[in-house]
Amino acid sequence: MRWSVSRLSTSERQRLALARLLAQGPEALLLDEATANLDPSIRERVELVVEAYRAEQAAAVLWVSHDPEQRERLGGRQFGIRDGRLEQTAAATPGRVRREDQG
Repeated sequence: MRWSVSRLSTSERQRLALARLLAQGPEALLLDEATANLDPSIRERVELVVEAYRAEQAAAVLWVSHDPEQRERLGGRQFGIRDGRLEQTAAATPGRVRREDQG
């Protein structure tokens, strides 16, 4: 089958990039706005896939997000940059994605 990735929508390209990344089995994920511009239902699915991967592979995940609701859903430790310095802005929390998946 011959087709070009350029035919895919932006959302499809983002999901393909994540699938290709996870297929390599990395020990750590650096996700920079990985769900930006995705529909809410797809964003939720991506969050669940990443959380499942994190739990199954004991992988570290650094997820950069400007969305405060997403940060609450994901939980974990939260950091911000203030006056050019990295500082923790919220204590570690389980997040709704982790709690709901375990229930």
